[in-house]
Order: sequence, then C-alpha cells, then structure tokens
Amino acid sequence: MTGWIWFVLVFGGVIILLTMLRTKRFFAALVLTALQGVAAFFAANFAGGFFGVHLPLNFANLGIVSIGGTPAVIMLLLIHTIFKL
Repeated sequence: MTGWIWFVLVFGGVIILLTMLRTKRFFAALVLTALQGVAAFFAANFAGGFFGVHLPLNFANLGIVSIGGTPAVIMLLLIHTIFKL
C-alpha cells in the first residue's frame, strides 16, 4: 500500500514541477510554493494541536510540502488521519 502512496506523491510532484517550468518563472514559483507549503505545515501542526492531529517534522514531509505547497499539506493530513501513519 505504501508503494502507491509514494507513486502518487512522486507523480504529483513531477506535475507541479512541470507546471512551474511552463510559467517561465520557475525559481520564483518554486521559492513561493516552498514558503507557502512550510508555513501551511507549521500552521497545520499548530492548529492540529487543538484537534489532536499532528504531522511529524522530518525531511520527507518538508520536501513534500516544499514542492506541493498547501495542497500537499492537506494531502498529508488526509493520509495521516485515514491510514493512521
């Protein structure tokens, strides 16, 4: 089951990177997406403290939210609550 999760994560990351390349402002889009994703990650952990939801702080999660932004944080929250990882 975890193989499918990693496949979806990698596929989504590739799609996001290709979309950033098409904007002709790849570096700016990458930096802004990374900042937005990391801010959403920490905001979700702060707000999740009130609801009992916590995402672990590790390099894999930070890499995912840096590439995927806020949708990646939402996806991680859903995966974490559905599969209880």
